[in-house]
Amino acid sequence: MIKIAVVDDERMLLNVFSSIMRQYNYDAHFFSHPVSALNAIILHPDRYKLVITDILMPELDGIEFAKKVREAVPGMPILFMTGDATEEAKRQSQKMGNTVFLEKPFPLEHTLKEVIPKLLADQKAV
Repeated sequence: MIKIAVVDDERMLLNVFSSIMRQYNYDAHFFSHPVSALNAIILHPDRYKLVITDILMPELDGIEFAKKVREAVPGMPILFMTGDATEEAKRQSQKMGNTVFLEKPFPLEHTLKEVIPKLLADQKAV
């Protein structure tokens, strides 16, 4: 089973992700605080194969969080999601490579069936 770290300060979204991701055989760990997620990734860099993160969060925004994840695990695929994206955030996320940027609301089933497998396949090709 593929392990994914999902980071979002909206607990309702984490609950929705949780129930649907199990249907697609993804083993996801959910974090409502980016610092907790970052610590888990740093402590176990081989555990997660993908990070899904919101952009606008307290403590640490998604772009800075992703940069720190990439310092710990270079090449980690990252799926950014946000309901209020700035053009600068989009540019920064694209510059990182091996990322996808989705604006909320997005089709969750399409994301689970097509976007996530593509990110994981791209990681294996690197």
